[in-house]
Amino acid sequence: MAMKISSNYGNYYNSAVYNTAENGQTEEIKSKKAQSSDDKVQKYYEKLCKKFPQITFNTSGGEMRCSSNKVVINLSYDCLKKMANDPEFAKKIEWNLSGEAAANTQVYSFAKGYGTELGGRIVKYDANGNRTSACGGMKTANTGNISIQRTQNNGLSVEERMRAKRKEKEKAEARMEEKRREKAEFKERLEARRLKREAYISV
Repeated sequence: MAMKISSNYGNYYNSAVYNTAENGQTEEIKSKKAQSSDDKVQKYYEKLCKKFPQITFNTSGGEMRCSSNKVVINLSYDCLKKMANDPEFAKKIEWNLSGEAAANTQVYSFAKGYGTELGGRIVKYDANGNRTSACGGMKTANTGNISIQRTQNNGLSVEERMRAKRKEKEKAEARMEEKRREKAEFKERLEARRLKREAYISV
């Protein structure tokens, strides 16, 4: 009877030791995978910084602001992680990032043209790569200091006014192109008539 108890205890002890070792190995594997994933994100982050040296990336949370001579992107760490593991997703976000420096310059230049001094811009990319931007701390000769994202120009933000102005320019260029095309077609019709008349006279 005593031997049976001892045997059962021995089996239980061996099973417990095996399970503990197995669990330890599982945790170690998980830890190594997590470390490998972090290393991959870190390497991609370094690559991203080299690819866009004109941009400062904030991936630690909070909101950092751009200035007229400094472009700051508040990039969600989850977005960064997804970029590191999904080349197609990364390609899409990187395409947007490629225009950030020019956009920042244009916004500040546009604001200056309207006599507005920006206290800073906040540009954010969330976990899904959706981009949002806002301007705050504006100061104008007429309104003084204000801490809102929109000025008194029809309730539109600086970036919205810039986009509206760009659209107006594109429309004007399209109208000019249409006029040039119509003029060219008119000349072609006149030339065709002239040739036809000359051919008729020479008969």
